[in-house]
Order: sequence, then C-alpha cells, then structure tokens
Amino acid sequence: MMNLFILPNFLGDTILTTGIIDFMKDEPAVLVVNKVTAPLFQDTPNVKQLIITKKKPWNGHWVDLWKELKGKQWNTLIDFKGSALPFFLKARQKRLWSQPDGSIPKVVHISQCLGFKETLSPKLWISPMRLEQARNTLNRPTLSVAPVANWRGKQWPLDRYISLLNNFCETYPEAQVAVYAAPHEQGQVEPLLKALPKDQCFNTIGGNLLDSAAMIQSSRLFLGNDSGLMHLSASVGTPTIALFGPSNEKIYGPWSGQNPSPHRTLRGDPFVKHIKQTSKDTNCYMTSLTIPQVWEGIVERWENAENKTASF
Repeated sequence: MMNLFILPNFLGDTILTTGIIDFMKDEPAVLVVNKVTAPLFQDTPNVKQLIITKKKPWNGHWVDLWKELKGKQWNTLIDFKGSALPFFLKARQKRLWSQPDGSIPKVVHISQCLGFKETLSPKLWISPMRLEQARNTLNRPTLSVAPVANWRGKQWPLDRYISLLNNFCETYPEAQVAVYAAPHEQGQVEPLLKALPKDQCFNTIGGNLLDSAAMIQSSRLFLGNDSGLMHLSASVGTPTIALFGPSNEKIYGPWSGQNPSPHRTLRGDPFVKHIKQTSKDTNCYMTSLTIPQVWEGIVERWENAENKTASF
C-alpha cells in the first residue's frame, strides 16, 4: 500500500510540509499538488504519482479527486488542507490538519499536529545531476534574490533592492546577483534587471522551479521577502536573509534545524496591528526597514557564510 499526501495550495506552505514527506520517503507515495508546486517533487524518491488538481466551480475538483482516489486502500493518509475528503477514503491511519493558534513556528505546528514527536525540518530533494548543472550554470559566487512577494504589503520597495544590489555589485565585483520571480512577475522585476550591471546579473525567470532550487542551493546567500522562495532557500540549507513587515517572523521565519541558525530575519518597526491581506490593499508595510539595516546583514552573512561555491 502507498501513502497519500494532500498538500497545501501555496508554495511556501507546501515546502513547510516536506519534512513529513522526507520522514516517510522510504515508502511509496501519491502526492496531490497543483501546477505551481508539482515541479518541487520531480526528484523526490518513491513518489509514484503526482495528481495535479485545478480548482473548479462548486468545489468540483474535490469530486474529481474523490473519484480518482476512491476504492484504494492507503497506508497513511495525511491531509494538510483539513478537508472532508479523508472521511470518504480508506486508510490504515489518517492524520488530519488543524488550524494553528499562532503561538509557535508553522514547522513545529505541522509536526505536532500530525503526531510526530520531533520537529521535522523542511527538505527538498535535488538530484546530483541537477545540482551539478546548477553549479556549472552559476559558475561564480552568487547572491540569490527574490524581490517579489504574493502581496505588496510584505514586499520591500524595489527601489531599495536596486540601490542595495548595485552597492553589492560594486563592493563584490567577483560576485553576481541571480534574480528569481514567477513568469507573471517579470514586469515587476524588470527595473531591477535593467539597473544591475549586465555582467553581474543572472535572470532565472521562466525556469523550472526545481532548477531554481538547485541554483539557490548552489548560491552563497539568499535575500528575499517573506515568500515561498524564502522558504525554499531555507529548506535547501542556503543562508537566508528574510525581510519581514506585517507577517509574523516567529511563525513564518526561515526555519533551520541548526543551532545557531545560518538564517537572519530583518524587520523595521515592530508590527503591532493586524493587517488583513487583500488584493485591494496595495499599501507597502515595509518602509521602516532601511537599506543600511539590510546592507549590514548582507555583508555579515556574505563574508561569514560557508562558501558553497569554493570551486569557482
């Protein structure tokens, strides 16, 4: 029998569940994903099938999923969405999601909620061949940068990224900046791509997500907002500087099983009020985080992080 994992919709949330999948990686599994998160699992061992779902009106996608899964006996069924579907499927054991109370890191809550005694750190699986190709592609010390978030409120202003990264390129002429974003975010990052020195700017936009993960793992340092790519960086062990504003870094900060952590979380003024994330709210809540604050973090991490590109 196989295990069944029903995974979250968002990239960051999906990455935070990968410690559970890694813990059970020796057992065959079926993963329910979407088209955004599916590429993450191309190199994952013992994944026998990726079921890619697409939301339909009147929750029709759940009906389609039930039709595909019914009649099968699962070993362990883990539902990270807290849906009703597990009650209509057969499994030796079922582990179901419950909403966090907001007092502990999301990674800790995931492990505790699903009955695991230890906290299972996120992990992505990248084949040696893919990783070697990424190292050959970068070919020099690299700062990976993800300047876009899924909501403007938690996105550090792009003009500050431009100023900071131009200073970085001038200070470290032997290095390069690799820029990451989703294809539909190309227009948002275009000013940054044009502003950086051409010989020190590497545009990754439009590439395979797992190839991007391999390049981030091959980088010396990652800089980004609270986003899925920030969690991706932390999951592959790259020292990560995460910029926070209205979201809670105690819950969503970059996770590491190491002590001390190689990651750093930076924010401006303490954020004390609750802001509901909506598409209509186009305000930026990151303006109190200054360029000197972030620059200090970059220099400290860049010069002290383990050089993963020692062969360059």
